[in-house]
Amino acid sequence: MPPFVPRKRLSSEEPPPAKRPATDALLAIPESDADADSTSSLSEAPSDEFVDVNTGADTEGEGEGSNEGSDDEIDWEDAIDTTTKTTTAVATPAAEPQDLELTLDRDEVHVSDLLEGKKGPSKIERQIRTLTHCMHVQCLLFHNALRNAWASDAKLHEILRQKLPTGIRNEVHKWRVASGLEMPEEKPEEKQKGKKQKGRKKKSDRDWGDGSSRLEPGQPDLSRGDPIIHLLKVLTAYWRRQFQITAPGLRKQGYRPMAAVEAQIASLHKQDHDPEVHGERIRDRDEFRAVAEAMQGSRDVGAQLFTALLRALGIEARLVGSLQPLGFGWTKAETYAEKTQAASVNREDTIEAGDISADSEESSDSDEVPTKTTKTKGYDRDLPFPVYWTEVASPITHEIIPVDPLVLANAVATTPELQAAFEPRGARAERAKQVICYVVAHAADGTAKDVTTRYLRRRTWPGKTKGYRLPVEKIAVPGRRRKGQFDEYDWFRVTMRGYLRPEAKRTAVDETEDAKDLLPNQPDKKAARDGDTLQSLRTSAEYVLERFLRREEALRPGAEHVRLFTSGKGVKAKEEKVFRRADVLKCLSAESWHKEGRQVKVGEAPLKRVPIRAVTLLRKREVDELTRETGEKPLQGLYARHQTEYIIPPPIRDGIIPKNEYGNIDCFVPSMVPRGASHVPWPGTVRVCKKLGIDYAEAVTGFEFGSKMAVPVIRGVVVAAENESLLKDAWRVDDAEKRKREQLKAEKRILQTWRKFLFGLRIAERVREEYGGDDRLDDTLRDAHNPFTKSEASASRDGADSHHHDHGGGFLLADDDDHHPHDFGGGFLLPGEDGDADGLIVDHGKSKSEGSSAEEEEEEDDDYDEYEQPRRKR
Repeated sequence: MPPFVPRKRLSSEEPPPAKRPATDALLAIPESDADADSTSSLSEAPSDEFVDVNTGADTEGEGEGSNEGSDDEIDWEDAIDTTTKTTTAVATPAAEPQDLELTLDRDEVHVSDLLEGKKGPSKIERQIRTLTHCMHVQCLLFHNALRNAWASDAKLHEILRQKLPTGIRNEVHKWRVASGLEMPEEKPEEKQKGKKQKGRKKKSDRDWGDGSSRLEPGQPDLSRGDPIIHLLKVLTAYWRRQFQITAPGLRKQGYRPMAAVEAQIASLHKQDHDPEVHGERIRDRDEFRAVAEAMQGSRDVGAQLFTALLRALGIEARLVGSLQPLGFGWTKAETYAEKTQAASVNREDTIEAGDISADSEESSDSDEVPTKTTKTKGYDRDLPFPVYWTEVASPITHEIIPVDPLVLANAVATTPELQAAFEPRGARAERAKQVICYVVAHAADGTAKDVTTRYLRRRTWPGKTKGYRLPVEKIAVPGRRRKGQFDEYDWFRVTMRGYLRPEAKRTAVDETEDAKDLLPNQPDKKAARDGDTLQSLRTSAEYVLERFLRREEALRPGAEHVRLFTSGKGVKAKEEKVFRRADVLKCLSAESWHKEGRQVKVGEAPLKRVPIRAVTLLRKREVDELTRETGEKPLQGLYARHQTEYIIPPPIRDGIIPKNEYGNIDCFVPSMVPRGASHVPWPGTVRVCKKLGIDYAEAVTGFEFGSKMAVPVIRGVVVAAENESLLKDAWRVDDAEKRKREQLKAEKRILQTWRKFLFGLRIAERVREEYGGDDRLDDTLRDAHNPFTKSEASASRDGADSHHHDHGGGFLLADDDDHHPHDFGGGFLLPGEDGDADGLIVDHGKSKSEGSSAEEEEEEDDDYDEYEQPRRKR
């Protein structure tokens, strides 16, 4: 039996290992040994201390073979001296088995913990949400662009125009005439009856009477304002009576658990489409036309079809979509709630299609509009603000007029106050998760533009978009000279580049709205005088209080205060001096000034004393020792720039470079290089200096801090000026030789690889020539003489039926139809060919003759091939 090897003990934090089944050796321990003295080092050894290494035990030898092998085995307990003390045989009680509870959660993030402040999102989780937000925004943009293209379909326009009643057609004609798009019809002249009346004319004839007419036909009539406003009110009243909301629209639902998302996706693919679960589905233009023919669908599709109707009437209309993407934050607005989905359908309440009351003027102008009384479910009635609406461009004033045909009470927004009503705000909007972040208007030519500014309160940024729209990212410009300068990166502006209208195709409407509606207003800030409040003094660029100075800031010696500031009230009132920011100086410690190539002048007193800031572990130990000795925290002095001077080291002598206690020289700035020496910042110059035998010192140009250590940054060496040219020439020669060695090494590596490859091809070719590769019979013969394959074949044939046995030496397959076993003898005489061998029995290379002597058996064994020798029992 193979020996047992002790396994490394597991730590207390790891779960106890599963109990292994008892091995044959442990089960074979006699009862007397088990009842022996408990002081034995092996009597109470835990079962998990040893692991059976022989995991692949041979199962072929079950039966007689296993009994024979067990007689020769040595008892492993007897081989160990029980009197010796071992550390691994400590008697420890076995751990009692306990129940293991596992809680499997498929959610990547516990949102409840994040909202309650128990756990903050990791960097990768924040990045995943940001990328999800960006991808969702782009998908919604493409969806709206596709619906906008369908809204410009000519067949769709024809369907919508045919549904218009006569009264609406007349109103459209009046609008075109009033806007100057069509010439008015000439009225037939009425023939005068009788003679002309003489004398003074009536007062009505002097004013605008029936006989008055335009002086300039074809010009717009603005006597009652913009004619398109009246037409839009008529069309919205008609649309509200005609279009039925029979499906839910798009809405923001928040991040769902992965299990819920996968379940909904599976139901979408396997089950029938349910609009209340999967949303409204319109696959192509034909289905979009069918919705227009039936005049029913979601309110989003209703707004899209209303845009198509306006385009069919020759009105410049844009399809506006307020994107409702998944956010990138971790607020409750981004958390999925079951009640949000249930609220999309307000229970089983039903409303009539014409339930929304219209203005008196709208109802009077649409008397011929047929009304539908079919009752439908009130979908999306919990959404108080529209997701889609229409922007109409006036052909006269070139101004944009937002129109919502289905949701808002004031359908036509003619003032900035009414336009701000499109912005979601209030408790209802928060419950419905309606936000404003990206409002995009799609024109009939396929272009689009960001019009979010038009719908913000007072058109001030960021407004309600804060927290829902990706902010402009500021990227610092690299370089010391450009410190404090930033480049702005607006992700949404970059995304909208593919939708923008080229400069050559801009219209008068674009110029007008960019100069007025889309121009953001600056927030109104009260001009607070310096010194009014503590906050104003804290952020002031001209004045400052002494308590607002930073650690590295101090007042100039002799600075006078400007005025006094009183803080607090009553007994707690306190007067403080107000100084100018120009009197504040930057101060550093002597060590920090040394890193800038300056040293404190002799006799200068520090302007300020502050606690030592220990960054490295060595410095922290020094501070702790000083604190224990003095009982107080040690302080270090800070000095201003005018208290320091440049470090001018003494010139070198005899080509010897001065070195510090660490064997190098500080060269933080060029002025720290001694006179008569030169700094060569090339890598590998130390080795060249050693070869040349010239004096040098490694140049320390800075420090890198990490792992509570300060690691010096060494760049090149400092040598005497007369040795600079010699060092550079030798370095160039050494570098050329190094490159040559590397090239030769690479070529040698390539040649060795090719050599191995060619040797492998030669070996494969020789194996094919000697042993063959394609003949099945040759492969069978070769496997028959191979001791390893032959042993495997014998083991597999032991359990086979008798008719599958190979009586010809064990090299024929059982299902070989081309060859018969009697054709091959395998080195033995076949039955019937020799009278003396009638009783010969062949059994997988082992032959025994009934009644044969021992000498005959030895002669038969000698007839075996040499490859059969490993199978003989010894």
